[in-house]
Amino acid sequence: MRITAECEVQQVQLVFRAAFLYMLGGLTATALIRDDYIGLMEDAVVTAAVMMITFAGVALYIVPVLLVAALVLSPRALRGKVRPLALLTGATLMLQIGFSFFKNLIPEIVPYFADPTLARIDAWLHGGIDPWTFAHAMGFAKNAQMLLPAYLNLWIIPAVSFPIVVLLCDSDATRVKRYIWLFFGSWFILGNVFALAGSSVGPVYYDRLLGGDRFAGLTVALRDSGVTQSLIGTVQEALWQRYLGGGLDLGLGISAFPSMHLAVATITALYLWERSRILGLIGILFTAVILFLSVYTGYHYAIDGYASIGAILLASYLLRRAFRADENAIILREAVA
Repeated sequence: MRITAECEVQQVQLVFRAAFLYMLGGLTATALIRDDYIGLMEDAVVTAAVMMITFAGVALYIVPVLLVAALVLSPRALRGKVRPLALLTGATLMLQIGFSFFKNLIPEIVPYFADPTLARIDAWLHGGIDPWTFAHAMGFAKNAQMLLPAYLNLWIIPAVSFPIVVLLCDSDATRVKRYIWLFFGSWFILGNVFALAGSSVGPVYYDRLLGGDRFAGLTVALRDSGVTQSLIGTVQEALWQRYLGGGLDLGLGISAFPSMHLAVATITALYLWERSRILGLIGILFTAVILFLSVYTGYHYAIDGYASIGAILLASYLLRRAFRADENAIILREAVA
C-alpha cells in the first residue's frame, strides 16, 4: 500500500514549513551572534541571489530533460505535481540559505577542535598512513584533474535538485516521502548537529589552523598535482580568507566532519539503486569518485566520508522501517473499519 497524493502534498507542506523555520533560525542565530545587522542583511540577499542563480543554472539543462521524460513515460506524471513541486523548490532554496548561515556559525558556536583526533583516527584506520598519500599515489592520480569537475560542477546537481527530481519523476508516493525526508534530514542533522560535534577544518587547513607541518606533504602534493591552481584550489583559498575575515557567503563556510558531499552522493546512489540496478551502479561509482576526490583534494579526512555514508545507510534503514510500520497501521485501521 502507498500513501495517497493528498498525503504527499501534506508531507511537502511539512517540509516547506521545516525549511522556512530552519532558514529563519539561521538568520536569527546569526543576528544574535553578529553585531553588523546591515552586513547580515546584505549577506542574506547575496546568498539568496546566488542560490537562485545556481538553481537557474541547474534547471537550464536538467529540468527540460525531466519534463520530457515525465511526459513521455507517463502523461499523467505531472498531474497534481505543480503545487507540491513549487513548495518543494522553495523548501530546497530555503534549506541551502539556512545551511549557509548555520555552516558559517559553526566556529562561532564550537571553535574548531576535532582535527587532531580525526587525523589520528584516519591514520590508524589506514595502517598508520594518511589516506591522502594513497590517493595521490594511485596510478591514475596524475590524471585526476579530469575528475575534479565532478566534485563541484556535477555534485551540485543532486545537491540542489535531488528532491525535485524525485517528486517529479517518481510515482511511488511512499518512496518520494522517504527520500525527501532523508535528503532534508541529512542537511539538518549531519550538516549542522554532527558538524558541531566534530567541528573541524580538514587536512588542507590543518597546518594553517594549528601550526606545524603535519600536512606539509599534502600541501606539496596539491601544488604538484595542479589542484592548488584549479578552481577547487581557488575555492579553498576563498574559504580560508572568508574564515579569517568573517562574514557570510554561500558555501564558503568551513566544516570537514562529516562530509555533506558524501551524504548527498550516498542518498543519490541509494535512490538510483532502488529504481534500477544499472543506475545504482552508476550511483555507486559517483559516490566512489566523490569519496576519492574528497580525500585527494584535502577537503576531508577519509573518516568524514565513511561517517556520512554509514549515517545515511542507517537513516535510510530506519526510515524504511518507520514508513513500513505506518503503512501496516493504516491497513489495520482500514481493515477494522
